[in-house]
Amino acid sequence: MKLLHLPAQQQIYDAAPRWLQRVLVNAEAARREWFRRHGDYRRLVAAHDPRWYYRSRDEQEAWQLAQLNRLLAEARRRVPYYRRTLPDRPLSHLSELSALPLLSKEQIRRDPFALVADDLNRRALWPRKTSGSTGTPLTFYLDREATRNHQAPADAMLVALGCRFGEPRARFSGAYVTPYSRTQPPFWIWIDLYRQLQCSAYHLAPQFYPHYLRALRESGVVYGTGYPTSWHLLATYILESGDQPPRLRAIISDSEGISREQQAVVEQAFGCPMVQTYGAGEIGQMAWQCEHGRYHALSRAAIAEVVDANAQPVAPGETGQIVVTSFASTGTPFIRYQTGDLAMVAADDCPCGRHNPSWLAIEGRIDDRIKTPDGRWIGRLSHVTKPGVGIKESQIAQVARDRIVIRVVPASDFVPASMQAVIEAARRYLGPAMQIEWETVERLPRTSAGKLRHVVREVDLE
Repeated sequence: MKLLHLPAQQQIYDAAPRWLQRVLVNAEAARREWFRRHGDYRRLVAAHDPRWYYRSRDEQEAWQLAQLNRLLAEARRRVPYYRRTLPDRPLSHLSELSALPLLSKEQIRRDPFALVADDLNRRALWPRKTSGSTGTPLTFYLDREATRNHQAPADAMLVALGCRFGEPRARFSGAYVTPYSRTQPPFWIWIDLYRQLQCSAYHLAPQFYPHYLRALRESGVVYGTGYPTSWHLLATYILESGDQPPRLRAIISDSEGISREQQAVVEQAFGCPMVQTYGAGEIGQMAWQCEHGRYHALSRAAIAEVVDANAQPVAPGETGQIVVTSFASTGTPFIRYQTGDLAMVAADDCPCGRHNPSWLAIEGRIDDRIKTPDGRWIGRLSHVTKPGVGIKESQIAQVARDRIVIRVVPASDFVPASMQAVIEAARRYLGPAMQIEWETVERLPRTSAGKLRHVVREVDLE
């Protein structure tokens, strides 16, 4: 989690003694828990019993249709944007969903409060800002109904893996733990409320791998979460060095993807299954890998379509954009939301026996990684562009061993001076030895599948 996001707060945190830093991160955790796990939360978790996905496809779709019509009616009644765009009638079949308008990130950017119900207290909303996998800044708002319905299916799936929220866990993410300039451990902090060892993903240099592993062992964590690239770095070191891994039941990754080959390395090194998940801050977790490596859409949490350029469902075996209609909230709803991510639809039933839709792969989720001059591999960096004002799209490119160029497609309200804050944010993670520049461009290149990659490495550093 992003513990401290305002410069003044970060300065206070950096100057605080270790005990006070722990108090501060627990205070932030308590704020988040007020949104995520409150009220009858246990009932919500129970409603997402993973055994539900073994029900027939017809039964699942009938349930989804009823939920969808309730969502459409409430959104049309309460939310300004949907009052203008949704038909005034229920749908008779899920196939009719493709006739509804798509929701783009640009629409949210233009007027985020148009996606918020008129009767909600804006002061009780959780403002979220994300660059997303495309590097395009996006601000949106969630109510408490949405945040806890995002969390419930994730907690329910943990139980299916023999893990449970509240048991000691380790997490690698982009959370700010300690300044980049710190050259000695600890690069982690314990969050008592979560019973979580929050580890910095930005200090994973080879000379520190043994320290990270020692911290994982001594903290008694029983499962891991977070960036799969971080877990893969440690796994490679374990297999090369013979160092002792912690005894984990499972590793559940998020925020980015790694290849099946890299996933196998992690499983071999840690001696436990690794499950990759798919989701986004706007819609929560949407898919989990089964034991056969397929991504299964969480059909009790949302309807996940995979569509072509005309917003129509792609054929089995083809790749298209993931479009999500979330059941999480009628107050801050996302209906036919264009995620910008791509998936390949399975052509047959999954051998695992689950009947929710499955994808063979999620494309565009495996970003290139940056290698710093001091030997650290840095993956997900989309958040460093958040301070930029008026950035339409961006891409971070490593063009030399010690040189990064942040390419920006400016919007009409672009503020060049704001890029200084972007440079400073990038330098905190990439270090003083990396030259960091920025430039404006008219457009950014796409992959053959039409995906914009936010982090690319244009020099061979292997």
